[in-house]
Amino acid sequence: MQPEQIDTFLDLCETRSFHRSADRLGVTQSTVSGRLAALEKALGVTLLRRSRAGCEMTTEGLRFEPHARALRLALAEARAAARGAE
Repeated sequence: MQPEQIDTFLDLCETRSFHRSADRLGVTQSTVSGRLAALEKALGVTLLRRSRAGCEMTTEGLRFEPHARALRLALAEARAAARGAE
């Protein structure tokens, strides 16, 4: 699991759109798709169902979301601690 994959998943949770997430993250739609696919592969579950109308979270995605938020926060805290910031 890479931080970019977590950030991409969490952005998709908010936007429910690969296009909007790509715009917000400053990457291509294929990058968003690739990051999500890699995260799903690492976890061994499908996090989002894709359709022409956008995407919706699966049960597994709903269960993973709070953990993804905690991981993002823990990483930010670890970076701050390593830099000596409080």
